[in-house]
Amino acid sequence: MQKGFKTFAEVVNFAIMREEEAYRFYLDLAGKVDDPFMKGILTDFAEEELKHQKILKELDVKGLERIFENVARKIDDLDIADNIKDVSPAPGIDFKGLLIVAMKREEKSQNLYSFLAEASADNDLSLFFVGLAKEEAKHKLRIEKTYKQLYEE
Repeated sequence: MQKGFKTFAEVVNFAIMREEEAYRFYLDLAGKVDDPFMKGILTDFAEEELKHQKILKELDVKGLERIFENVARKIDDLDIADNIKDVSPAPGIDFKGLLIVAMKREEKSQNLYSFLAEASADNDLSLFFVGLAKEEAKHKLRIEKTYKQLYEE
């Protein structure tokens, strides 16, 4: 088990905490925008994080299978988040800024889980973190695709 985590339950609780933070982040950001469309998008992002939280809280064979299925899946990366300047999630943020904030947030989560996967000496735990990282990569890709369609074409 990786240093800092004594049990698998601690790892899962850490992941649950990260999903809860993301959920609150998106809801808080939704409260800062006036546009109903943007508010809806942010609420959808929050709901996605809530679904992940539920999967982790009710971690059973099916939930583990979903996470481990991601390990072998190739997730495209448009590299938009890597090459774009951070934006602050301030009241009155426009849709472009909102997408940048969301991309960066998903990228940070992906990077954290990737780091934990690499740092883990336990193969099963490492694969679990790889699966979580790829789940975050899927979110980032969805946001990057939207950004590219609206602002780069």
